[in-house]
This record gives sequence, structure tokens and C-alpha cells, in this order.
Amino acid sequence: MARVEVIFDYSSPYAYFGSLLVEQVVQRHGAQLSWTPIVLGGIFQARNHVAPVMGDTLKGPYLLEDLQNLSEVYGVPYKPRTEFIVKSILPLRATLAVPQGAERARAVHALFHGAWAEDLDLSDPAHVKRLLDGAGLDGAQLVQATQSPAIKDELKANTDGALKRGIFGTPTFVLDSGKKFWGHDRLDVVDYYMRRVKAS
Repeated sequence: MARVEVIFDYSSPYAYFGSLLVEQVVQRHGAQLSWTPIVLGGIFQARNHVAPVMGDTLKGPYLLEDLQNLSEVYGVPYKPRTEFIVKSILPLRATLAVPQGAERARAVHALFHGAWAEDLDLSDPAHVKRLLDGAGLDGAQLVQATQSPAIKDELKANTDGALKRGIFGTPTFVLDSGKKFWGHDRLDVVDYYMRRVKAS
């Protein structure tokens, strides 16, 4: 069965949109999703990159308007954040404590929704617990697991590994072939290459 790896950070609003839209693509192909959380800030720091909303007086305002537009076009709930930057380490670690598959997908969607549709502070364990409980998971256990050295090491390894793989932003979608596509707006291209594989 084909697989699409989704490399993401909850701090990216475009990864929020991409996390929902990619579900439609893989369903068309009977494929599986795997979810790989990374620390996007670590990627930016290693590359001396500043996020547009922080350092560009033209791109920043455009980005905020763009998110409103995408919400309308895709019919995806979106609420402008009181504080744009999402402190995502806690939810990223909690995600790693959830097994790959349907359970991790539920965790990812719940936490993204909390960040970008509810304007929640995801550095607050109470919010993370509530969101994960709402996804049918054991929120308290998963929040507790975020303090595990193994989970902390795994998140760092994911981020270091992403850098070595040439990942520079999220969402990035990786096919079994190793082809990488950056951005929620590249899912038509993901769909094209998945169709090619099925036809071959």
C-alpha cells in the first residue's frame, strides 16, 4: 500500500490546511498517511531563516489575509490567533507518544484545530489534554509522556533528520519514491505522482 509521509509543525498554519487536504488525496488512492512532527523553529534557526510574519512588512500582512482566504475557499475553520506564534513543543511531543495510524491522525487534527480554529495556547498542558481527550485519547497520559527523555530525543532526531533530508518548511509531503513536495498547494502534484505510480 502506498504511503505519504506528512512532515509538519503545529506552528505552521499552512500545515494545518495541508493536514486536512492531504486526507482527501490519500483516500482517493487507498494510501496510508504517516505523521512526522518536527520543530520548524529549529529548521529556521539552522538555516538562518526568519518567518515572514515576524520579519517582512509586506509578506506578514499578506500571510494573515491569505489564511482568511484559504479558510473560505476550502471551507476549513480558521480563527486568527491572538498571538500568532504557536509554542508547539508540548503538542509535538504529545503527538510522538501516540502510535502511527488512525490514533495519531486524530491527535494531529485535534491539536491543529486547537491552534488554528480555537486560538488556544498549546503550551498549556490543560488545553493539550482537553484536545486529546476530545479525540478519544488519554490526554493526561500523553501530556505526562512529553517529559520522557525518549520522546524528547525522538523530536530532536526528527528535526535533525529533516534537515539532513533537505526539508526547509512545512507541510512537506514525501512519497514512497522519496519525492518531496513543500506546501499545501502542492497536493495536486502529489495526486499526479500517486496516479502515475498506480498506472505503472
